[in-house]
Formats: sequence, C-alpha cells, structure tokens
Amino acid sequence: MEHNARYQEIAIDIAHSIVMGEYREGEKIHGRSTLAGRYNVSPETIRRSIAILQTMGVVMVSQGVGITVVSKSMAEKFMRGFDQKAEIQVYFDELKKLMEQRRELDQKIDAHLTKIVNYTDRLASRWMDVAEIEVAKGSSAKGKTLSDLKLREKTGLTVVAVVRGGIEQFSPGAEFILDDGDILLAVGSEQGKEKLQEILR
Repeated sequence: MEHNARYQEIAIDIAHSIVMGEYREGEKIHGRSTLAGRYNVSPETIRRSIAILQTMGVVMVSQGVGITVVSKSMAEKFMRGFDQKAEIQVYFDELKKLMEQRRELDQKIDAHLTKIVNYTDRLASRWMDVAEIEVAKGSSAKGKTLSDLKLREKTGLTVVAVVRGGIEQFSPGAEFILDDGDILLAVGSEQGKEKLQEILR
C-alpha cells in the first residue's frame, strides 16, 4: 500500500480489524487519542481515517459516544475497493516495466539500424570506387567501340569517362572507338574491374 497516504492505510487496517471480528457491529472503537497512540500518528491523521470509514458507512461517529462500528459488510466492501486499487497499481507497474523494456528494445533496434546503414554506406562507397584501367599496347580492344566490346554485359561496369592524351571525355557513347593508351574510368565491383583488365590487355 505504499501508494496510499498514511490515513488511508490506517482506515484499511481498522476495516480489516472489523472484518476479522476484532471489533463487532455496535461495538465502540477506542477513542481518537488511543488510536493515535496505537498507530503512532497525530489525532488529525486518525480523524481523516475515521472520516473515510464514516463516509463508507463502516463506522458512525457521534458526540459523546465516540466511534461505533456500524457494518462489517461495508468494511469488506471498503477493503475490496482498495484491493482493486492495489491491483490496478500492479497493472500500472507492469505497464511501466513493459514501456521501459520497449524503450530499451527501440534503442537496440536504432543501434542495429545505424550499424546496417553504416555497413551499407561502406559497401556503397566501396562499390563507387573508380578504377582507372588502361588499354594495353597490342590489346585486341584497340579500334573497337565500347558497344563492340560489350563491356557492360561482360563486366557489369559503367564506363564514366575515357582519358586520352590527358583529356577526359565523360560519358563516352557506345560508338566511342578505343585506342592504345586510353584510360577507362570505370565504376563497379572488384570482379568487374578484373574482367575489364583482362579485356583491355
């Protein structure tokens, strides 16, 4: 019952005593000062506890008579209400725990996503490495067009430029004719670059 104020705890304890038969219906309960001493709280706290029980029809407080037990069944009902409140609190605590677990899970998911993104970035940058491959002297590629050599189909590479005499020609067309000493700037996989080197030897 840690979530209840002290006066609520005392009201529950008195109701429990009534349910257990410690106090019977029609019987007088100790005065406020005796109860204050028993529970080690101020008479004001006891006054609030008794006020709750009186509102719930468990006890009756009359001038000159004091506190009298009215109904054991109302004491049971009052306690059931607090049991439900405690039960709801358990659900709240469970929910809080689950939300914390979900937050941890979200953080783990975020961390994994970041790893995947970083890994993908690394792969992409590796894939985007531009290779410079020269048409070797005596290569069978000399005098042939890019279309003749079917470089895209055979290597999977994209020829982004051809350097001839120090001058780059970007995005050469399919009919571009290769010559000795041309340097092809190609983008693609390592395997593709190796195949292109074999073709241009």
